[in-house]
Amino acid sequence: MNVTEIIWYASWPVFIYLSFKFVLLNLKHHGKMERLEELETLHAAGKLGK
Repeated sequence: MNVTEIIWYASWPVFIYLSFKFVLLNLKHHGKMERLEELETLHAAGKLGK
């Protein structure tokens, strides 16, 4: 086993962790955008209080 293989196998946990964090960030952002769209709809309908 050479150094390149060791680095490759050792980097898998890092890739998995970064992928997980990326998905969480995207889900959080999606939730915010859904809420923003809902507020825009309410505002356009005139149902949002001032």
